[in-house]
Amino acid sequence: MAAAELGSGDPTYYALRPQTPVRAWVIAGLALVAGGAALLAGWPEPRKLVLVVIGALVGVAGLALAITAAVFLQTRTLHITLSPDGYEVSGPGYHKSGAWIDVDAVSATPDGSRLVIARGRVDRTFIQAPGGKPDDQMRAITDDISRRMQALDH
Repeated sequence: MAAAELGSGDPTYYALRPQTPVRAWVIAGLALVAGGAALLAGWPEPRKLVLVVIGALVGVAGLALAITAAVFLQTRTLHITLSPDGYEVSGPGYHKSGAWIDVDAVSATPDGSRLVIARGRVDRTFIQAPGGKPDDQMRAITDDISRRMQALDH
């Protein structure tokens, strides 16, 4: 979800999601189809009980993989809210927030894939692009933070 183009006085929200696990979705889909086909092929005849069991197991494995991929996408999202007063960054096992007035420095890696908001000598807030590759969303976050920091100077 991209944030709207707003001035430094409006709150903005960003969600950095990991890349869609396409391979997992394809494998899950194939497993569901193969499991369903094996289940249907062996269902009416008791002699083909092994085929029914294998089909059911493969189908259940495909369903489990699909659910795991969906949960992965939901739980691995980094949520960033930038307001006129401060910021809040939360994700899996991570929650940091602070006021812009307390920020000493904001730095980025040369490729722009990671931002570090520094407060004091020790406190750091990290924002990293999913997969370690900068994208339009990461550039928008960088520009937004830059505008907010410049607004403090004026």
